[in-house]
Amino acid sequence: MRFKNVIFCCAFLSVSVLLLIGCSGVFGIPDDSPFGVCVDLNECKDVKAAEMIKAAGIKWVRHVVRWDLVEPEKGEFRWSDLDKAVDNECSQGLNVYGQLILKSWCDPTTGDDKAIGHWADFVALTVARYKDRIKYWEVWNEEDYDGFWNPPSAANYVKLLKATYIAAKKIDPECKIILGGLMGWGGEQPYFPFIDEVYKNGGKDYFDIAAFHPYTMPYSPSHKNLIRLKIEDFTGRMRKNGDADKPVWITELGWPSNKLIDPASKRGVSPGQQAEYLTEAFRIALLYPQVKKVFWYGFRDTGTQPFDSENHFGLIENDFTPKPSYIAYKGFIAKWKKAD
Repeated sequence: MRFKNVIFCCAFLSVSVLLLIGCSGVFGIPDDSPFGVCVDLNECKDVKAAEMIKAAGIKWVRHVVRWDLVEPEKGEFRWSDLDKAVDNECSQGLNVYGQLILKSWCDPTTGDDKAIGHWADFVALTVARYKDRIKYWEVWNEEDYDGFWNPPSAANYVKLLKATYIAAKKIDPECKIILGGLMGWGGEQPYFPFIDEVYKNGGKDYFDIAAFHPYTMPYSPSHKNLIRLKIEDFTGRMRKNGDADKPVWITELGWPSNKLIDPASKRGVSPGQQAEYLTEAFRIALLYPQVKKVFWYGFRDTGTQPFDSENHFGLIENDFTPKPSYIAYKGFIAKWKKAD
């Protein structure tokens, strides 16, 4: 009996260490791989998705944590879906970071102090729940775009950012706060003036990592040097604001592969082009030393509607069939490892 207990304890400790390594790095040291992918709240509830992410050699997952789904009514929490997904991701040795986003039973984007206080309470509970597995938290998404923050307001965003930073660090002083990825749509300069407004409103001390989304769709990454111009615009603004030493993550980058099923799509490309553009984009982005990680948006197609580009950003189809872009990403990572 004593021998069996020893075996059981060793097995338990082994699994615990694997979970710790998978989600937080070895003894808290994060995985330095630059390769990530975005998933939504429910995507990795099926362990098959996490298994396929691992099989591709992708090490990082951006996991959406929606306040409106986790706490749809005040004090009514629904953690089970998120718990299951994070468990699946950690079981596959993936590093997870959480993207805290969206208004719920109150709206913290208005600048209202009470609403921001309720948001901070939600942040504290979330960080406390996952602090042994998630060490990075992104504050919102594309807050410079009225689709996520209407109307965009750097002053109100900084209030939310500060409250999030304080609440999260109080629970887990080791965690890192990521500026919500700025949008950067379109082909005309200036690309990221919103970050100047974040600095003007005192946001510099309330994020550890800067983030942005240098989309170039439907064009290739090298079209008119678009992706280079966007990276240099963003990092240049950081430098001018005395923040050149902070790491930068590209927390979204991608192209929808629905051009063949919807020839009129203004954003879509063919599956083959999606694969080519992925390789090209990663190759260019990782030439910049300040860019530490790049996250492809997203992993699995969210639907099958041919005329909805949002359904087709995935590396795999909705039925888990790999696209050429999945194969291209896997191959790029393998070559990167050999060259490293």
